[in-house]
Amino acid sequence: MKQARKAAGLSRNQVAKAMHKSPHTVKAWETTNRKPRTLRETKRLCSLLNIRLEWYLAGEAPMRPVKTGAKEQELLALFSGLTEEQQDAVLGMMRVMGN
Repeated sequence: MKQARKAAGLSRNQVAKAMHKSPHTVKAWETTNRKPRTLRETKRLCSLLNIRLEWYLAGEAPMRPVKTGAKEQELLALFSGLTEEQQDAVLGMMRVMGN
């Protein structure tokens, strides 16, 4: 969660204020196994940090919601027209570029 908070450009105090919690509680969410108590609270936290609920609860990638803008749609259309071997090559290239 700390990674997501920092990526969102928020301090613990800002998250605490937005969530109506103490900074101590937010720190506990980041450094222990503690999580928000309700699903509603968890969803609000994920929305605040712009992260997927599945990533927060189970570590399922991707961390952030996938955009569905024009560029992403074009990429999907082009990608689906490639052979499986070409798709594997493109994925490998993108993985290297993403690191």
